[in-house]
Amino acid sequence: RKHLNSVKREDTEISINGVEKGSLDLHFNSTVALNSFAPGGVLDKLIQADREGYDGAAIGCFLDPALGEARELTDIPIFSLGETSMHMACMLGSKFSGIAFCDKQAQYYDAVVRKYGLESRAVPFASLGIDLEQVQKGFSDPSEIMDLFRKSIKKLSASGAEVILPACGCVNTIVVREKITAMEGMLILDINALLLKITEAMAEFYKLT
Repeated sequence: RKHLNSVKREDTEISINGVEKGSLDLHFNSTVALNSFAPGGVLDKLIQADREGYDGAAIGCFLDPALGEARELTDIPIFSLGETSMHMACMLGSKFSGIAFCDKQAQYYDAVVRKYGLESRAVPFASLGIDLEQVQKGFSDPSEIMDLFRKSIKKLSASGAEVILPACGCVNTIVVREKITAMEGMLILDINALLLKITEAMAEFYKLT
């Protein structure tokens, strides 16, 4: 919340929500599906935002949960972390890659790249090799996760990627707190700030058109 408030427009009001009965065990596709579509899940929250009169909604998860379904069922602009940052990365460099927190997520993101038709612009995602609970420990002590992040960056340095996405909203927040914007000659994109600014802009553009 502190980070988003530091980059938002003065007139923007932000409401942050989570799923009501979700799970952190994102190694399983079934967990992602339940987080997305169970009562009180991502889709429910986005429909609720539309009904409550929000100008736009941002899905702060790189898995892009319920993105397509929410766009079908609501009338407000909805943007998500993965799709938004991947397309922006294509405007900032010839090739991009990302760093997931676990191997399963890296495989999933590579599949998402293919879904969005961006294979020719992407390098396979790297992985920190940890779970989401370990990621959360990085908020109090970032040393371990940042050591793993730097090692992943070195592995990607010869890949041809020019833009790197910290491919998790939590990982991104920790990287931003460490004030890292570039490593090994590659841009490290602040995907949380990017998602907010794109959502702000498109909410305004929606009103114009």
